[in-house]
Order: sequence, then C-alpha cells, then structure tokens
Amino acid sequence: MPVAGLVPNRAENTVKPLMYGYMRAPDDVSDGELDRAVSEMQRFAETEGYCYATTFFEHQHGSRAAFDELIQELKRAEARHVVVPSFEHLSSHRLLCSSMVERLETHANAFVLTSSGT
Repeated sequence: MPVAGLVPNRAENTVKPLMYGYMRAPDDVSDGELDRAVSEMQRFAETEGYCYATTFFEHQHGSRAAFDELIQELKRAEARHVVVPSFEHLSSHRLLCSSMVERLETHANAFVLTSSGT
C-alpha cells in the first residue's frame, strides 16, 4: 500500500518523498527564465532523491494565493519538502521571508530548500 507523500521508484524499488516547487513569476521575467528555474528545481529534487511533484507560481506582486495553495497541497499529500530557486522567491524582505518559512514549518510541517544553494 503506497504511503501518502511518497512515490515508489520501481527501478530502484525505493520510495522517494514528494517535493513541491514554489516561485514568483512576475511579468518582466521571460518564459525561458521561468523554464530554466523550474528545470533547476527539478534537477535539484532528482539529485537529492525526491520526486518533484509540481511548481506553484505566484503571478501577482504581493499575492500569496499560490503560497496558500501550496500549504493546502502539502497537507493533503502529507508531503514535507519545498524547493525554491532562492529565498527571494518567498520574499525579498527578510522578516516576511522568515515568516513564510515559519508558516510552512508550522502549518504544513515542511522544510524549505533552495536549488541555488542560497
């Protein structure tokens, strides 16, 4: 029986934990740049032993609608891992960024990692 938040890897006969991506996607960023950032998060997940589920995009400046959806999905899937290109994608404001990381930790029991190492 599969465990929620885990995906079987048939080739290795192991189960990989799910990882979700989150990033801001302002209008002034090209589709190519967004695709590269998503590819980087996917590669990071694979390299670190996760199964990359999907990316949540925040399109409107100041909005947290996708962030709230991410928290709900983490709870639903019982997943515990989020990757962002950098912590700037949560917020460029240090206190708000810390608050968002704390919200992921307390509301979804999730860890936040960056694909860029920053």
